[in-house]
Amino acid sequence: MIPKVSVIVPIYNVEKYLDQCVQALLAQTLSDIEIILIDDGSPDNCPKICDDYAAQYPNIKVIHKKNAGLGMACNSGLDVATGEYVAFCDSDDYVDSDMYMTMYNVAQKYTCDAVFTGLKRITMAGIPAGTVTHQKEFKLYKNENEIHTLLKDLIASDPYAREERAIQVSAKVVLYRRNLIEKKHLRFVSERILPSEDLIFNVDVLANSNIVCVLPQTFYNYRTNPISISHTVKKEKFNLFKQLYIEITDRCHRLGVEDNVQLRIQRMFLGYTRSYICNILNSNITNIEKKQITSSICKDAIWKPIWKTYPLSVMPLPHRIFTFAMRHNFYSLLLVLAKIKK
Repeated sequence: MIPKVSVIVPIYNVEKYLDQCVQALLAQTLSDIEIILIDDGSPDNCPKICDDYAAQYPNIKVIHKKNAGLGMACNSGLDVATGEYVAFCDSDDYVDSDMYMTMYNVAQKYTCDAVFTGLKRITMAGIPAGTVTHQKEFKLYKNENEIHTLLKDLIASDPYAREERAIQVSAKVVLYRRNLIEKKHLRFVSERILPSEDLIFNVDVLANSNIVCVLPQTFYNYRTNPISISHTVKKEKFNLFKQLYIEITDRCHRLGVEDNVQLRIQRMFLGYTRSYICNILNSNITNIEKKQITSSICKDAIWKPIWKTYPLSVMPLPHRIFTFAMRHNFYSLLLVLAKIKK
């Protein structure tokens, strides 16, 4: 019997939270769930915890592999998944008991290729830290133009829009039709090659979808870890952001997605870079290194066409000041702004 949903859980060094994650999946109100635990070379007790669960529950599979990163771990799960639909859950997060029942029923009712929802941020201690949703009501996207609108919202909000419309880019809050993923040979790129591997994957999914739904509910509990992968300062990361900018631009042009999509891509790139500069300036590296890295970013040739086209005047004042400092390579001002943001 084919499982209704395969849930892929990439695992690395999270033994403190793994039980809560797996128990939440076992408690799902939807029957016929396949749980795939991917031990990505975890150095702690996670491999044994995974094996113990697999020995106790027949619907749990375990894959032990050499560490290759989150994206590659997800791909290992896709290679063995057998469910009608597939989902992903980080091993230090957990989901509400009705998440996959709700999303699966919607997917079945409307023959969706993907169902998106929001998430709830929690601290590492499990304390609520805010909710992130895309919209306040149920929305069905059922033709190319509508799905292109969703795709643009996935990248970033329109800079001229009065309200934020950006959708969660995380693959963790999406239920995917597995047949579409396999038929189109869709896989994650490594985050060691491109940042925001979830964004690239979701753009590819939407590009091949006929019907997509976005729900207003939030079922996914996401731990915000101040020392997680996404918060680590790496000197070469700006080059990865540049490559992401180029990759998303190329994909959208190939798909024929127009109507100010380039401004959205620029907004995304500015946002990533702004956060990265703040991380650098608030890090423990030397002041000389901070100035060298920041200066090389601000002077990069990629900004020249962006400064010519992006509507800086519509940015929120703090972002506008920060962008002004970037544009003119005012290191001292950037340092002050980064400290304020911290």
